[in-house]
Amino acid sequence: MSRLAAAVAATADQLRAANHATVRGPITATEAYDVVGHLDDLAHRLPQLLDFLIRSLRRADAVEYFDDRDSPSEQALCRAYGHLDDTRHHAAEMAAHLTAAHNQLGHLGRHHPED
Repeated sequence: MSRLAAAVAATADQLRAANHATVRGPITATEAYDVVGHLDDLAHRLPQLLDFLIRSLRRADAVEYFDDRDSPSEQALCRAYGHLDDTRHHAAEMAAHLTAAHNQLGHLGRHHPED
């Protein structure tokens, strides 16, 4: 496994662990601020990784591969980077929404009753 694949696998494991943590009770809006901030960071980093993958697939020599569906390997490569390109655009849009949500949550504070 390449270093890149191992790093992405570790990130997926961490996200899986975060999803498992959602079975507990709800969190406060101020706690959500931290979670959304980290998701915002992840989402803003995703397009760079997707761009790298798209460039790599565009440079791939289809002759080096075969498609087990008896289709031309060029077709699978082209479709794969097309889907990745679409994903990149959606990821950028998702990141913008997370930034907006994080900014809104950043204006919230909790009322604390005085002792």
